[in-house]
Amino acid sequence: MAVAQGHAGGIELAPTVGYWFGDTLARGTVNAFDFDVTVDDSSAAGVRITYRITENWALEGGLMRFNADLVTGRKELFGGAEKLGEMRGDVAEIGFEGSFGRSRLVPFLAGGIGAMRLDPNLPNTSSDTRFVGHFGAGFKLFFTPAVALRFDWRGHSANVRSGSDDCDWWESCSYDDRWLTFKELSLGLTFAF
Repeated sequence: MAVAQGHAGGIELAPTVGYWFGDTLARGTVNAFDFDVTVDDSSAAGVRITYRITENWALEGGLMRFNADLVTGRKELFGGAEKLGEMRGDVAEIGFEGSFGRSRLVPFLAGGIGAMRLDPNLPNTSSDTRFVGHFGAGFKLFFTPAVALRFDWRGHSANVRSGSDDCDWWESCSYDDRWLTFKELSLGLTFAF
């Protein structure tokens, strides 16, 4: 199984399904609402492709899609939320993967940048594409040298605030409402070539 982890010049293809935990769009972030709106948790699907530069370093690209409900308010415990509409998210990212070891169980760290297209299904709104950064960790469990189960945990943060802030140099400004952050748990089946 020593060859299971991969080799320089190798390619890995991993169809992936997962669950994205949503975040809140602060009041004023979206012109259509004058209150907080939560992008609810959602299932997601996509694919990751990895090119091994060395045995332990790889260039990785990924495409993911999720469809989430937009609901009123923030995520309060047992809070009632009214559904306002839906939003589709398409995410394209590129980055690096650093893996540790060459055995059946191969842990890794991954991070990179990309673009997230947010497409709300609401009256008087249009889609928008924003910068996104991601960082995460996971592991691959190889069943054969060419097939592995892949588990990922990642955080994806998209910059959603435009323009300048309305605060002076002496005021305390919060940057929490500038980023829409999704946490991802996903499972994939990796095919190594």
